[in-house]
Amino acid sequence: MRLQFFILLFCFSFTVYACDEVRQREMQLRIQPVGEVAVQGQAQADNKAISNATTKKEPGQETYEQYCIVCHRDGLAGAPKFRNEQDWKPRLAGRKLNDLLASSIKGLNAMPAKGTCIKCNDDDLKAAISYMLPKS
Repeated sequence: MRLQFFILLFCFSFTVYACDEVRQREMQLRIQPVGEVAVQGQAQADNKAISNATTKKEPGQETYEQYCIVCHRDGLAGAPKFRNEQDWKPRLAGRKLNDLLASSIKGLNAMPAKGTCIKCNDDDLKAAISYMLPKS
């Protein structure tokens, strides 16, 4: 009975995080700018360069935001938190990026194979892992 309760609680918390992420994306779409301001005589190329610079994402960021953030943002089910050195240190001890990649492909503990990103190839997963690791 207790096990069923904890499984139900785990599934419910997963759903809450997923719903929160969807709502956040919807809100971002609602509040995004609807146009641009152009000053007469200013080259249009300048505006494009500025907008491209602000929308560039790091390698692996999109994969992380779409698939990994649900667990790795808050450390759900024991997942190491995003760029948290204390959480990642024991996982990195004596291991390389390819070892972490192998674990993510097969799945580890509560993490399913490929972290639910079935369409991701090894390079996508490697980039997402690198993006999540602490910057030092």
